Amino acid sequence: MPSILVLITFQKASLLFGLLAILIPIIIHLFNLRRVKKVEFSNTALLKKVKEESSAKRKPVEILILFSRILGIIFLVLTFAQPIYKNKDNDLKLQDEVLIYLDNSQSLSVRGEQNRTGFDNAYNLAQGVVNSYPDGTKFRFVENAYSNSISTEFTRASLTDNLTEIKQVGVGRSFEEILRRKSGQQLSGDIYMISDFQHTQGLDKIREDSTSQYFLVPVQVSDYSNVSIDTVYLRNTFLSGNVTNLLRVRLKRNDKATDQVNIKLYFDDQLSGTAQVSFQDALSVDYDFQIVISEQKLDRIRISIEDQLLTFDNDYFVTINQLDKVRVLEIFNNNSPSYISSLFADNELFQFTRLNANSLDNQVIASSDFIVLNQIPVFSNQLVQNLMAALGEFKTLVIIPTPETDPIELQKIGIVAMQDTREKTDLDVPDYENPFFQGVFEERSDNLEMPFANISFRLINEELSYLTFRNGRSFLAKVNGQGDLFFFSSSFDNGETSFTNHALFVPVLYKLALGSKINLSNLYHYTDSETIFYPIEFQNNGNIYELVSGEERLIPDQRQEEAGLIMEIPKDEILPGHYDLILNDQVVGTLAFNLPRSESNVHPIDFDFLRELERSPNVSILNSDNALNVNQEILAGVNGISLWKYALLIALLFLFVEIILIRYL
Repeated sequence: MPSILVLITFQKASLLFGLLAILIPIIIHLFNLRRVKKVEFSNTALLKKVKEESSAKRKPVEILILFSRILGIIFLVLTFAQPIYKNKDNDLKLQDEVLIYLDNSQSLSVRGEQNRTGFDNAYNLAQGVVNSYPDGTKFRFVENAYSNSISTEFTRASLTDNLTEIKQVGVGRSFEEILRRKSGQQLSGDIYMISDFQHTQGLDKIREDSTSQYFLVPVQVSDYSNVSIDTVYLRNTFLSGNVTNLLRVRLKRNDKATDQVNIKLYFDDQLSGTAQVSFQDALSVDYDFQIVISEQKLDRIRISIEDQLLTFDNDYFVTINQLDKVRVLEIFNNNSPSYISSLFADNELFQFTRLNANSLDNQVIASSDFIVLNQIPVFSNQLVQNLMAALGEFKTLVIIPTPETDPIELQKIGIVAMQDTREKTDLDVPDYENPFFQGVFEERSDNLEMPFANISFRLINEELSYLTFRNGRSFLAKVNGQGDLFFFSSSFDNGETSFTNHALFVPVLYKLALGSKINLSNLYHYTDSETIFYPIEFQNNGNIYELVSGEERLIPDQRQEEAGLIMEIPKDEILPGHYDLILNDQVVGTLAFNLPRSESNVHPIDFDFLRELERSPNVSILNSDNALNVNQEILAGVNGISLWKYALLIALLFLFVEIILIRYL
């Protein structure tokens, strides 16, 4: 291990000749020891004794004074010589090309000392880095707004001006993406990453990059406590008729500092409901708001919580009236009853089409989500091929037989059944625990009046029964096989069943249809979503859709496909809130955007992980809390640690010791 003196250099080594000044106190000390002139005195015995005692006491003090003067002069000379300590741990060389990544995500809204946010600290640290480099340095800069180009070159002055314009945004960049873009530009030199390091995915790859020197600059704050809305969803899949619907809100906290929080529900900024939610010992809790079916402002829902510590994620935006209509197809013949068409036609939830079994359209069948075979006695080869293809694509197929349907015909599409007694029997009360019936019944009763039906068929390859007769046979069941194939064991003819006139008929058929497809467009999107889908009914590739929120108008990259409109979202411009989808100055729908959940999951920095990275020769941690300190830390790494201040303090210490020795001893 080398001596510490070997690692010390001097900026003004020529001044070390001043160390010859230590001869001055030595000469003074020797001069005080010169011979003295004798003086005759009548009786010197007593004086001799006093002199001997005084000399014995003064000699050690004079030696201490001498050493104090020598050391004081030595350290005073060293002060002017400006000693520098530099070893491999602080041996940095500034490059002439620098890349700075500044994390300006919303997670840096956490406040620390003097009520300053983490982003305030990050800005100051970035400015400190810039000030550490001389004029002429080429700077590259990247932050989380996707409009910023890593290929743009900045001077020291222009980057300083650019930093003043940086605002926090609701999107983030992964370190993996930053490294990929850095490699794409073939950049080398010094790379500074100023971040709260909430997410470190891909950061470990910097150890593999030997072309650059990486500086990790962690932004620290004091209080990471936060309560946020984790997710929002509908308990039931549709809003129709008397079906009760609940909007479930899941709240999450990242520690147990906050036990209760107030939550409010707004429709178009009109308060609709409030509640106080307690976490108890859990880190997450659910609360259900009942959705009023007659509410006309379901496209603009805002859920607000009262969290005083971190407020950027207190509002959550939802819209639930954008319907991706289910394409319902009825295949019928001249003898089919009209219940299916009466149920699905002219309903805002469904796009309804009818095809006669004698004139099929393969394209219409292929594009349908929910297919009802309404009492077709004979299945043609064309029909069988189309139905099997639909089941192979996991479409939903419902078979309503005729009383005379031959079981051999049913076998063509995978239904194994046999004709039964045709006994008229009442249906049994539904299984209320079955998720299929969730939200259908406001009250559960074992005395519910149920419809009757004739038991025309007995399903052999039954997978799951939804409605049963009181004798245990199935009335509506899912067939065991490929796809979602459902079979009614009775026809819907008058006299065969009263199910079509019962209150269960509508929700059961709606449940089957809506289960064939997630009919609601997303309740919300995230501000960092790259591509989003919106269902549109009438398509025209010449149409240009806009996203409008207040005075802000965005025209995203877009294309239209059969299922709807696909938009590429400009991440650097989209903000949390509601956006109207505009076509020719007409509102065709509303979309809601929220911050990514990861932004709310704030937590202390994992310094163990960062220190593990620092073991690599190309990685350093600048653990400073302000611009001045980070500037000094960088310069210390380049120039070494200046010791002249310490030398001056030691020189003054020995001067003080000398005064004490002379004054009191």
